[in-house]
Formats: sequence, structure tokens, C-alpha cells
Amino acid sequence: MSVLSTLLLYAEEAESNLFSPDQFAGYAVTAVITIFNILLVFIVFRVFAYKKILKIIHDRQEALDAELDAAKKAKEEAQAIVDSSKETIDEAKRKSSEIMEEAKANADKQSKQVIDHANAEAAQIIERAEDDAARMKRNAFETMKDDIADLSVQIAGHIIGDAVAKEELQKSAAKYTEEILGQEVAKSEQ
Repeated sequence: MSVLSTLLLYAEEAESNLFSPDQFAGYAVTAVITIFNILLVFIVFRVFAYKKILKIIHDRQEALDAELDAAKKAKEEAQAIVDSSKETIDEAKRKSSEIMEEAKANADKQSKQVIDHANAEAAQIIERAEDDAARMKRNAFETMKDDIADLSVQIAGHIIGDAVAKEELQKSAAKYTEEILGQEVAKSEQ
């Protein structure tokens, strides 16, 4: 009983042991079936789905690349528009500054012209007024001279009588009146 019992014991232990030959045979069959199934699935996948899946992936990659290119182009166009807008704004600012400076210069020029014209007109008016005043003064002196000469001749005629001719009295009165009025005019002009 010892050998047989040992074998039976060993067989009983072997059946319950994970590393028994029966267990290994089961593992080997399961591994072979699993490998066969994996190969079968791989072949079926390769024959029927691989090209379609690769095509879908390739199409999706091309679509993504096209979208990225379109986005890059749109970004570049937007940047170009922004740069162009900045240049346009800078140009507009520069032109507005030039226009403002030109308008200011024109306004200064026009105001100077108006002031010069007004000063020239004022000078002409003053000069005409002075000329008119001088002319009126001369006319007044001439009129006064004649009046004084006539008055002097009348006074002298009454005082002296007919002893001196009236024409002599008028010449003398005109001469002295002119001298006196000339002196008065010279004094008033100083």
C-alpha cells in the first residue's frame, strides 16, 4: 500500500495541483485555441476592415490637415488685414495731422493778411483824414486870410481914408496876413 497509496495520493494531489500535467494540457489547449482565435480575428480584420479603417483614418487626417491649413490661411489673412488696418490708421493719423497743420498755417496766413489789410486800410484812412484836415486847414486859412485882408483893408480905409489906394492896402494886408498865418500854421504843425 505504500507505493499504490503514494501514487493515489500523488494523483489526488496532482489533480488539485495547478501545475499538474492535466492542468498543463488544459492550459496548452486553451492557449492554442486562443492563439487560433486571435489569428482568425486578425485575418478577418485584415481582409475586411483594415483597408476601410485605414482609409477612414487617412481621410480624417486629410480633413484635419485641410482645416489646419484653412485656419492658418485665415489667421494670416486676418493678420494681413490687421496690419493693413494699422497702416491705414497710421496713414489717416498722419494725413489728419498734416491737414490740421496746413489749416492752422492757412488760418495764421489769412489772419495775418486780414490784420495787414486792416492796418493798411487804417493807415490809408488816417492819411486821408490827415490830408483832408490839412486841406481843410489850408482852406480855412485861405478863407481866413482873405477875410482878414478884407477886414484889414476896410479898417485901414476907415482909419487912413483915401490917402493910400485901396489896392496898395490889399497887397500889404495880404502880405502881412500871409506871413502871420504862415507862422501860425508852422507853430500848429510842430
